[in-house]
Amino acid sequence: MSMRGILLAGLVLLAGCAEEPVEEAPLRPVRTLVLEADGATGERELPARLEAAANRRMSFRVSGQLEALEVAVGERVTAGQPLARLEADDLRLQRDRARSALAGAEAAAANAEAEWQRARRLYEAGSAPARDLDAARAQRDAARAQRDGARDALALAERQLGFTRLAAPDACRVASRLAEAGENVGAGQPVLVLACGDDLEVRAALSEDLLGELVIGAPLRVRLPLADLTLAGEVAEIGLPVDPRQATWPVRVALPGLTEEQRARLQPGMAAELTLPLGGPGSGIWVPMVAVQQDIDGHFVYVAEPGGDREEESGSRDASDATGDREATVVRLTVTLGGRHGERLEVLAGLEPGQHLIVAGMSRLHDGMRVRLLDERGAAEASP
Repeated sequence: MSMRGILLAGLVLLAGCAEEPVEEAPLRPVRTLVLEADGATGERELPARLEAAANRRMSFRVSGQLEALEVAVGERVTAGQPLARLEADDLRLQRDRARSALAGAEAAAANAEAEWQRARRLYEAGSAPARDLDAARAQRDAARAQRDGARDALALAERQLGFTRLAAPDACRVASRLAEAGENVGAGQPVLVLACGDDLEVRAALSEDLLGELVIGAPLRVRLPLADLTLAGEVAEIGLPVDPRQATWPVRVALPGLTEEQRARLQPGMAAELTLPLGGPGSGIWVPMVAVQQDIDGHFVYVAEPGGDREEESGSRDASDATGDREATVVRLTVTLGGRHGERLEVLAGLEPGQHLIVAGMSRLHDGMRVRLLDERGAAEASP
């Protein structure tokens, strides 16, 4: 073959290679949700719990081993009904010894009294000197003192033994058990909580960012999911933090308009939700916690901007395949966080309603990266 033929054959081969299509790398699939300004309602939900207005924490006045708890959680008790008792063998032994000592002291006091009466008759008859009368009187007084001391010792032993038993102070319901049989408990350590009386209230912990939104007497909406009730509440008390490190303020919410029919459906300990009306329209957007990341520059999220180069080149806004998926460009946005509710975080700045927040497929994303959008989740899933 001539040199000219070889060159022509090479050109044909090169032309054939140039016509082969170049396969593009598949785009990473991501899932998004469309953001909404959930704070625009001017309300905030707060987890809470329904409790009796008069809770009593029952404890023993002496330490010992808990022998028995005689009531169950939820049980109604009447005034004077036994609730719990401590193992009291040692105290019973002390009481029995005190009884024996009292019996001996009373016998000695009776003998001393009889001796004094005999000495007094002999003295009056002139048959005994005055010193014998004085000695008998001293013995009588000493015996009386010992008898009185023995009586006090017995009363103390019986009182200590009585401290090993707990009884209901009034008609109540057992709210919780804080110890079990066989445990050693100290004097003053609560072992039971009783809910006494018919008045109910809702208790919650208020974070610092909400502290300025409530005042005594402020109206609240109280929802009790288990009883399927929504009630009108009123802030009755805002306390001080028990632990300064937690920075939460205890709040008591009264239920002034509670009817008998509603009260019959409620039990202390039920979960509740408080809806707090905020002082002005909120600007926060609630997002899933998994969508928020953090590095040395702070908190950030990824959003997807639909459209881009491939869509423009294809002349299609959707640039979709047979499944209807769309293409988008990844944009990294720095955000400022606010509160937290369950698995949701409030974003105070950095996001806007309508943006497509990436919530799945975020591994190894970077700013400007092209991705494929899967079917979007509803925006309602982002609200707390």
